[in-house]
Amino acid sequence: MNLFIYNALLLLFGFFSTLLISIKAEESEPLPLPTVAYGKIVRFTDFPSKYVKPRNIDVLLPNGYSPKISYPVLYMHDGQMLFDDAHTWNHQEWGLDETLQELSDSLRPTIIVGIWNIDTFRRAEYFPEKALQFLPDDIRKEFIEKELQGNPLGDEYVQFLTEEVKPFIEKMFSASTNPADNLLMGSSMGGLISLYALCEYPQLFGGIAGLSTHWPGSQLVKSPAIPQSILTYLNQHLPISSANKQIYIDTGTEGLDAEYLPYLEQMNMICSKHGYDNQHYQSIIDEGADHNELAWRARLHLPLTFLFHQFSSQSR
Repeated sequence: MNLFIYNALLLLFGFFSTLLISIKAEESEPLPLPTVAYGKIVRFTDFPSKYVKPRNIDVLLPNGYSPKISYPVLYMHDGQMLFDDAHTWNHQEWGLDETLQELSDSLRPTIIVGIWNIDTFRRAEYFPEKALQFLPDDIRKEFIEKELQGNPLGDEYVQFLTEEVKPFIEKMFSASTNPADNLLMGSSMGGLISLYALCEYPQLFGGIAGLSTHWPGSQLVKSPAIPQSILTYLNQHLPISSANKQIYIDTGTEGLDAEYLPYLEQMNMICSKHGYDNQHYQSIIDEGADHNELAWRARLHLPLTFLFHQFSSQSR
């Protein structure tokens, strides 16, 4: 082989080897922790599960956290979107830490558990799985194939939450096991899975907040049967008011949220039928608000104040 060609090939091989090593190092480098204005973040990387794919879990401990105090716990979905917009896909965040700081004088100190989503499986994990039984066969088949990766995972996700994450948090931290102190919160599809977990495990959770709850349940399969299946499930399984649960649901009026108003009205009727009064059920319409983290950040104080004011008074 020509010496010049040989040396050139060696040079190219060295360049690409260095490049591949560099890429691998970047891929394996752990993601930085969020910068927070309140409390302290503890991350559990690639939290294992026998039900769903491993994912990160970020736990925000309140200011002055002490193992001698029993804290309420708020389990939140889409956990990577909560604290620091420097590391989110759209450079938006819920601003949860800042809101907790602003409300620190009026709310009970709380442990926040931010469970990251796995983007490809998000809809499969967050759709209320037992609602599928109320769909016509043809729509159910199309919906599962196009939206749920051919494999509904809503039941598996709530098993992951209740059988793996929740016991782990209660073992690792000074977390209250009182159902009234264990709450759920999410936006869009996260609102649906929060409601579903409350219905499936009322013995474990005392309340939920769903911001911009995505009643249509789908993006690719446009059928009114899908939101109706969710509402039918809720009508049959929502805990009655005597169970002393708290439910907060809201919507904006722009973007995706513009579709939600008729379904929110039906949810209002379902909760009224089940005996919920203003102390246990709150629905909010945020005029002009869109479907994004900036909108949820702007009204985050409402569900936090509603849920934690109620639970704080019950826990005394």
